[in-house]
Amino acid sequence: MQRTALQGSPDLLTAITGVWHPGAAASADGPHPFRKSLATLRIGDQVQAGPRRVTLDDIEEFATSTGDTFYAHMDEEAAAANPFFPGRVAHGYLLVSWAAGLFVDPEPGPVLANYGLEDLRFLTPVVPGDSIRVALTAKQITPRETDDYGEVRWDARILNQRDELVATYDVLTLVAK
Repeated sequence: MQRTALQGSPDLLTAITGVWHPGAAASADGPHPFRKSLATLRIGDQVQAGPRRVTLDDIEEFATSTGDTFYAHMDEEAAAANPFFPGRVAHGYLLVSWAAGLFVDPEPGPVLANYGLEDLRFLTPVVPGDSIRVALTAKQITPRETDDYGEVRWDARILNQRDELVATYDVLTLVAK
């Protein structure tokens, strides 16, 4: 088994690997990427959406509806005593759900289904009063030879109002040819 290291700009790495890399060119021009078939979707096609402001009521409603009442979301004093949180923080899964609500185009097809998330990381706590926005970029397109659809891996990045990266993950979808 051999390993090869490849160095270059994000644009060069994207061109060589066929997989979009953060910092490479992205295009938000034209129709929403979810309106593009596998034949017209291109690596780097992007939608940016938001902002959406987070309130304490949002955090409490999410905790109530999900049962996730972890102290970092519900107890200001205990959360502030934790070295990772400045006080009460929004649930990471609330932010991921909101991000989907911001980037999804609700009409049927060509995106047929979301079948998973990979490599989810929560990087920066979000407190009441913060706002989030999302950038979703077509990262990898994999046609299926025998099916009328293919797989698209999207790079999802949630940022706050200070342009700090809040969360990053890959969204996996099935898209009609």
